[in-house]
Amino acid sequence: MTDNTQTYKWTGINKQGKRSQGTTQATDKNAAQADLKTMGIEIISITEANRFTFSSKKNKKIKRKDILIFTRLLSTMLTAGLPIMQAIEVISKDQDNPSMRILLNQIKANLAGGKTLTESFRKYPRYFSSLYCSLISTGEKSGTLDKILNRLATYLEKTETLRQKIKKALIYPIAIISISFLVSGILLIFVVPRFQAIYSSFGAQLPYFTQLVVRLSNVMRTYWWMVVLGAIGAYFAMRHGIRTNENFAEKVDRFKLKIMIMGPLMQKGIIARFTRTLAIALESGMPIVDAMKSMADVVDNLVFRKAILQICNDVVNGQQLNVAMQSTKLFPNMAIQMIAIGEASGSLSDMLNKVADYFEEDVGHMVDNLSNLLEPLIMVILGVIIGSFVIAMYLPIFKIGSIVK
Repeated sequence: MTDNTQTYKWTGINKQGKRSQGTTQATDKNAAQADLKTMGIEIISITEANRFTFSSKKNKKIKRKDILIFTRLLSTMLTAGLPIMQAIEVISKDQDNPSMRILLNQIKANLAGGKTLTESFRKYPRYFSSLYCSLISTGEKSGTLDKILNRLATYLEKTETLRQKIKKALIYPIAIISISFLVSGILLIFVVPRFQAIYSSFGAQLPYFTQLVVRLSNVMRTYWWMVVLGAIGAYFAMRHGIRTNENFAEKVDRFKLKIMIMGPLMQKGIIARFTRTLAIALESGMPIVDAMKSMADVVDNLVFRKAILQICNDVVNGQQLNVAMQSTKLFPNMAIQMIAIGEASGSLSDMLNKVADYFEEDVGHMVDNLSNLLEPLIMVILGVIIGSFVIAMYLPIFKIGSIVK
């Protein structure tokens, strides 16, 4: 669902002469009415719905996992011989997520109005990517929709597993860093002032390191709200910059790829997703150029997105895929060599799958070993932070004799 698409609630009479109601999405009210008329709905009333219908407290947000399960179930039912309308209706009735049920009912209404499955999916780009729709279109035209859906479901399962592994790897250090800041804040705001009150009664000069910590504590207690607002402001300013300034967004994405341990992990995840996506597109009969144009939306890193578009242009101009990939200097030599062999032997999709398998497995090993790699570093960081506060507070006690004199 694009930003200029609205959700409209409607009540009307369907083709069977029965009163029915539901929701539809369109750019404006007139477009919504036109869509309903093509479905054979005689409109009684139509009003704009709350734009947060799909993410309200009452209705859960539609997640990738919901689309994945829907794709797998639809594939299974079509393979079993059920008609599309009946299959979607069965899946819709079993949905626990009200938002997903609404979405499937809208798709079913679109199909009843004469639209193809591809046209129905294209109305909801928020949930069905251009690549997803292109593959469905290929399946409808070739009469292999059930097979395409099965490949799509397998692809979505593998990419979701990969995404969860990378997410798990990123959450761990972020959580530790957050705890470090929290512990530091508690020590500065609540613990240090107690020691300060004790030492101030001595009326003697405190060690320089202790003075620094006391000053930092005073700043935190006095201006803590400025620190919080500054952090929140910096976060939203960065988000705004990423959304509105392409050069800034590219620099941020390039920096992510250079972060120790995390950068290589994200890079391997992107390469695995790229090769897996290209493999399923080629296996489904999509031209390589069309597949790569659709694939740019799948990659969530601007550096790689631009590289994929450049590869696409090079392939259009007659270069081989492996040569075009090598020119970007983003893909490891092993992946390029395997793809070159695949092109030479006419088994490109098989080689792409093998490259994807290798990097997915590599990401899995990195995630499994990440705790072992990070724990020593995290313990050192926590030890330095907490140890510094402890030393600063106990230094005067070590010199208590000179302070009392």
